[in-house]
Amino acid sequence: MSGLAGILAGRRRPGVYVWRSHTPAAEIAHSAEHARWRPFLLDGRAVTTNAQFLDALATACAFPARFGRNWDVAADCLADLSWATSEKGFVLLYDGWGMLARTEPDAWSAARSVFEDTCTHWAATRTPFVVLLRGPGPDDDLTELA
Repeated sequence: MSGLAGILAGRRRPGVYVWRSHTPAAEIAHSAEHARWRPFLLDGRAVTTNAQFLDALATACAFPARFGRNWDVAADCLADLSWATSEKGFVLLYDGWGMLARTEPDAWSAARSVFEDTCTHWAATRTPFVVLLRGPGPDDDLTELA
């Protein structure tokens, strides 16, 4: 779990990373909480459409009822997170990201853009946001977390 430990300790830049860990999601959440980060666990192993992704993201991040299930509102919610306070930062573990990336490349492109913009937004604050993409996915220019 050394890559995650580096993030939680503030030794890695916030961003979107491919992470090849087999650590159970519950242990990742526990480690994040112990380090006073807020974990979000998105199980995307069965997510193959834009609508399914937005629903899964809303559930994982406990978006408020006003969430309109579109990309602009998803980006707004991830830039707000006032309902999901965190002392140190936010970490989103997206298991099975490759399903969406392979079945709906346009939806994956939009999701990736929202994730990258979210990480950039929060990097300008004292509360970083990190996305960990776990599981096989298409060859991409994503940075791997070692």
